Amino acid sequence: MTDYTDLIMVLGTGVLFLAFPAMVGAFSRGAPPRAAMLAIFAGGCMIVYANSSRPGGYSLAEMPDLVLRVITGA
Repeated sequence: MTDYTDLIMVLGTGVLFLAFPAMVGAFSRGAPPRAAMLAIFAGGCMIVYANSSRPGGYSLAEMPDLVLRVITGA
């Protein structure tokens, strides 16, 4: 189960990271940022789920190692 929570944490962080350019683009066009808000909600839910599923949670210092571990599959 830890492997999946690691993957969910990395995907949630990526979705949250990509939501901000979408929000800026929507605001610059004068459109409501509906897709960006949905992405922020989904990414936030993924991060909360992964953090609550792992005993002790995740720390900010271990995120780079976590991303590399998920990408390389080690």
